[in-house]
Amino acid sequence: MQSVLKLFQTQLENMQKGDPDPTEKPTKLHESFKLPIAYLEKTYELSPVVSSDLELMTTQSDANPMYNTLFRPSHQFAENMIPEWNAHFTNNVPYLKDTQKIIQSMDVYRDTISTVNYSMDADKCSNIMEIWDSAKNDDSFMDRYSFIDWDMLKHLNESSSFLQGMSLLHIMSPLFSLMLPFLFLFFPFLILKFQRIPISFGTYLEMLKSIAGNHIIGKTLMSMQGNLNAEKIAYLLLMVGFYGFQIYQNINACRRFYKNIRKINTYLYDLRAYVGASIHKMEVFVKMHQDKPTYVAFCENTKAHKNTLKQFYGELSAIQPFDHYLGKMAEIGYMMKCFYRFHSNTAYDTSLRYSFGFEGYIDNLRGIFENLTDGHIHYASFSQKKTTRFVEQYYPPLLEQSGGEVVKNTCGFDKNMIISAPNAAGKTTILKTTMINIIFSQQVGCGFYDSCVLNPYTHIHSYLNIPDTSGRDSLFQAESRRCKEIIDIVSETDEESRHFCIFDELYSGTNPTDAGKSASAFLKYLSKYLNVNFMLTTHYVYVCKKFRKSKKICNYKMGTVPNGANGFKFTYKLEPGISKIQGAIKILKDMNYPQEMIDTIEKSRSG
Repeated sequence: MQSVLKLFQTQLENMQKGDPDPTEKPTKLHESFKLPIAYLEKTYELSPVVSSDLELMTTQSDANPMYNTLFRPSHQFAENMIPEWNAHFTNNVPYLKDTQKIIQSMDVYRDTISTVNYSMDADKCSNIMEIWDSAKNDDSFMDRYSFIDWDMLKHLNESSSFLQGMSLLHIMSPLFSLMLPFLFLFFPFLILKFQRIPISFGTYLEMLKSIAGNHIIGKTLMSMQGNLNAEKIAYLLLMVGFYGFQIYQNINACRRFYKNIRKINTYLYDLRAYVGASIHKMEVFVKMHQDKPTYVAFCENTKAHKNTLKQFYGELSAIQPFDHYLGKMAEIGYMMKCFYRFHSNTAYDTSLRYSFGFEGYIDNLRGIFENLTDGHIHYASFSQKKTTRFVEQYYPPLLEQSGGEVVKNTCGFDKNMIISAPNAAGKTTILKTTMINIIFSQQVGCGFYDSCVLNPYTHIHSYLNIPDTSGRDSLFQAESRRCKEIIDIVSETDEESRHFCIFDELYSGTNPTDAGKSASAFLKYLSKYLNVNFMLTTHYVYVCKKFRKSKKICNYKMGTVPNGANGFKFTYKLEPGISKIQGAIKILKDMNYPQEMIDTIEKSRSG
């Protein structure tokens, strides 16, 4: 607990530090947010190899990745949190039970936060990200919104009165451009009058003409009092054109400033609604779960960021929807100040990033709760005395592919499992299903099964999708290297650690004789470790027969039923025993191979 509180204290200190180097931008939008599992004293890394093999985050097919099926993300903030889930799992049973309670109470949480008329969805999330990009990721921010970019004077960007004055100058600039020549003409007359010099306006104009007569422009204008020739007309039009172009530029600048002010107002008003809703969500979550021991540090950190957001919300509370009235002009300076503080304030930046992660996390919990409500997943129970057992588990993508009708299997690990079957019978799917459910159960306390008793693991190993080449390695060398890595980790860890391994077609990169002998030796070695559970698929009957009488390994096969003359179809159900079905011909037939080739294979088998 001390280390957890130390982590929390470090994060608070980081929130209170001064502005960081502006060239160093956080790599993630939710940089300051950590999932509750990250606050635990001990977690275990989820290997990128395992994640890739199980398609937890990305998939090679049209099906959703596994995490997307579990979390049902409804907006980008929720999508952004998936890589965070992909990092760790835990064997901390109290934490997993607290997590189950939090998920179970999501209906109460959802009803409580519904009192705020702001529900995060994909459109609102996109809007907030657009606002964020405009203020945080625009390299031309200072120039675009007419802020002072000189370090010595940047403090003026937080002065409402200064920004109000600058804003009025921008708005009035076309009028100033129009009046400026006349002001230059009449300003000296006013000074003379102010100094009590007796002079009439007519006399002042005669003096101006006399002075202008010594200037090239004045000479040109005075010469035009007579007949106008083409040259004089062109010169006059040129001067009027320059004057008009200057006014046109100022009008455009004024229009751009007006559009920016309107956009800033809309951005800040939308941001105010988001921040207010985030504060409410954090308050409700902390109130409901701060008494859970494994969530204390997470709730304390959430509370600290909530308080910072309250300060920001206090500044935004005066922002009202944009409208055309005189009083709105008086609010421009304050709006500009708020927008600049949104851009530059480090504490606000950190807490807003935290809120983005929190929004994503809450949406992930919502997705889990909806899966529970729909009956797609169920809670796990945990025991360090019983063996792991999954009752009626299934592969998550089947929910979408089969319209809800899925094939379920029960797997128990009182003995390790060898599964034999022809290709496309569902062997690999059972391996992936079991490991996926272990990971989900040790992250959120539930999975895709009817029930589960789990003796938590500390290490998860995968032997799937071994690459054909790894540098100069052959396929068999790559397979052997992966197996050696696994047995090294198993042998180097203490007896309190627990390992779960899956192996798909072990040593398939060499000839069947050597593969069978190597696989048998590997399994015999691995089965001597009582803290290891494993599942293996194979085509080699030799391997299955070697462990027929084993007290540590049990043989299973994938079921089939007759289907026409000498045909069969897969049931995808796990059954005790060793499969003796040769299914290659069925696959070739299903792929419409030439009948001549099929006949040749069948003759060679019968001969």
